[in-house]
Amino acid sequence: MKLLFEGDHGKALCEHCQQVVTTTYVRRNVPFSDGHGEAKDVLVGICDVCETVVAIPAQSTPAIKEARKHQLTPIEARLPAIYLDVLDAAMHVVTKEASVQTRKLFISYYLRELVETKAADRLQRTHYEFSQWFSKQMTCRHLTPSRSMKRLSMKVNSYVADDFIILLEATHMTRTDLLKSVIWHIQEDVIEHRNPVVISDLQRLTRVAM
Repeated sequence: MKLLFEGDHGKALCEHCQQVVTTTYVRRNVPFSDGHGEAKDVLVGICDVCETVVAIPAQSTPAIKEARKHQLTPIEARLPAIYLDVLDAAMHVVTKEASVQTRKLFISYYLRELVETKAADRLQRTHYEFSQWFSKQMTCRHLTPSRSMKRLSMKVNSYVADDFIILLEATHMTRTDLLKSVIWHIQEDVIEHRNPVVISDLQRLTRVAM
């Protein structure tokens, strides 16, 4: 691999000019192809005729990938307050140092696990089972279901956002119902069954993140 410097020249095909052109390597902010965000101050080859970016050297690829990874996407939903209570209780089981920011870590971990294990059908079933369980609890305790709602709001990287979209498409669930189901999976693994593998994984993640 040839290491390039600012001011070096080369040749590349320019789509704008529709011909092979001479290029000059300079530092530029490079927009992502989807139009959301950019990689700042990376070395690229620009067309000497129209100044369009036409070449990205290998040495610039890691910086562009890193910038892409940190481009954040919001995931938001209004949920019955009990769901966030459940999530926070599970976080407290894993670490006494848990904060609101730890919610994103737990949700992200479970989205990846559910994608890797192709567990979309479990999500739909879990959502139904929790609805039934919750109704039964309210009846047994002679309680009226609370109308209190809270917002779950996270900004996640492109990998987590992709996992979320994959599960949405596989389950045909709404964003809200999907998040409800994911949280109930967390409750089952961490609070109810005290799954040692899951808890150990989450403890390692929280130690690194804090």
